[in-house]
Amino acid sequence: MTLHIGGLGTVKPHFKFNAKADKWFVRGADGVDQEMGRPTFVADFDNIATGWLLFREGQAPERVIDASLSSPAPIPGEGYKRGFVLMAYSPKFFGGAAEFSSASTHVANAIRELYGEFEAERSAHRGQLPVIACTGSQAMRDKHGTNYRPIFKIAQWVDRPADLPDRSPVEPSEVWQGQAAPAQTVRTPAQHVPPPPPKAAVDEALF
Repeated sequence: MTLHIGGLGTVKPHFKFNAKADKWFVRGADGVDQEMGRPTFVADFDNIATGWLLFREGQAPERVIDASLSSPAPIPGEGYKRGFVLMAYSPKFFGGAAEFSSASTHVANAIRELYGEFEAERSAHRGQLPVIACTGSQAMRDKHGTNYRPIFKIAQWVDRPADLPDRSPVEPSEVWQGQAAPAQTVRTPAQHVPPPPPKAAVDEALF
């Protein structure tokens, strides 16, 4: 029987945006960060998670994830910042599926606005996910100096890739287990659901 202790020697592929340097990096199974160009990827916004993240140099991030998008967890301690965890897919930029997470205010604000666009358009693209293109960045000056905010746009919508599982990007042990306020039941009248639109041609060369 194997004891599940110590280092298992596996690294979950992920990518990140360095808001201070305006650069993108991807880390594969070899654990080495490699700089890449501005990526285009399929974003699994159906399963995005939000919560409190704590990043330390050279260590895996500590995360306390909200029970749901509408039930934020209480701050677990000093140094934690609000952020997100999202799975994405791009054979061209990441070699397949990879995790995208950040507690940067500028990155989080960009993702929050992008998620708003996703929610506004998703009813016209039932069963599909958006292809997100990073088209540039915007310099943001604050008390920490100059940082950069990525500029995103929805380039197209595609069916979920087979290599992008429809599941949460976080482990159950990372989700806050406290008691949330009981949700109120709101009754809404039945609405007509239009048939799905015809599928547009997909340019897989983008991602």
